[in-house]
Amino acid sequence: MNNKNAQAVPLEQPRTMGQLKTANHLLGDREALNKAWERDGYWYFKDVLDKGVIGEMRARWIDYLQRHGLIDPGVNENRYNGSSFEGKSVSPAELARVSEFNHNNMHRMLTENPKIVATMKELLGDDPFWLPIAEYRANPPVEDPGQNRFIYPHQDGFYSRGLEMKICWVPIDTVDDEVGGCAWVEGAHRGPILHDLSNPPQFPIPTDLIPIEGWKRADFEAGDIMIFDLNLPHSGLTNQSRDRFRMSMDIRVTEASGKVPSIGSVVSITPQQITLRDDSTQLERTFDIEPQTYVRGTDGKKREGADIPQTFQHGETVLVNSDDGRAATLVRSIH
Repeated sequence: MNNKNAQAVPLEQPRTMGQLKTANHLLGDREALNKAWERDGYWYFKDVLDKGVIGEMRARWIDYLQRHGLIDPGVNENRYNGSSFEGKSVSPAELARVSEFNHNNMHRMLTENPKIVATMKELLGDDPFWLPIAEYRANPPVEDPGQNRFIYPHQDGFYSRGLEMKICWVPIDTVDDEVGGCAWVEGAHRGPILHDLSNPPQFPIPTDLIPIEGWKRADFEAGDIMIFDLNLPHSGLTNQSRDRFRMSMDIRVTEASGKVPSIGSVVSITPQQITLRDDSTQLERTFDIEPQTYVRGTDGKKREGADIPQTFQHGETVLVNSDDGRAATLVRSIH
């Protein structure tokens, strides 16, 4: 598909979204998997992740929501009690990115589990190299179910220039049409970047522009995984259920035998350079920060000049993508 000829259409919820293709039947045929990836920009696998591991993670979500008074004590199901957020220590915005799980590095429950690692090796055709960039969501039902369902259409590749990675979207519990989850524009990874360069610092995709190819979604269950190209346009969908949370996480991965970024702790940083202590070698490495370098924190906003050293703290873990071993093409703080 060539999206250079894509037409502008209103970014509104289609009456009926298309359905994602499953790729389970392609397992064991690397050539077929590669062709599907090139064509669609994703692999959607059903019921391949160990449900015991996902169940342990789901228990963490339930415990978190119970502690904040959103699921009643003793109710070990995904059932919102409908209580107001007034006076609560969390807000709907916090539930859209659960910072506690970031601080606890919950992604390691997934990335360091031997069963998950073995499955990912089968899916990728290579050992997984996990990028510790993860987001965790427990979105509650929205107050106005009639609002636009698309939360923030975007292409991760715009914010992660030149970084070789695949994005893994993992439902932790049932995510059906009412709960929403995510939707993707099948095949649009080969088209243009749609972000508005005239609208800094986040450069969002204009709300009236989307490739004419339709949005795709699925009814997800625990054990499923959606792996997609970083340039594939996608968006979260509002939760229109009455009493369920959207429990999901996403994390980035790439093939270990390919180009991998440098990950380490900040030793020093100026608007022109960053030095980090590489986690894998414990050696210090210095990268130039150039005008075209997309320097960002966790909010996606591009930092420039004096804002760059204020974005990162000494000792903080960062990820640096370099094209030539000298000039950094990406500096990104780890979620």
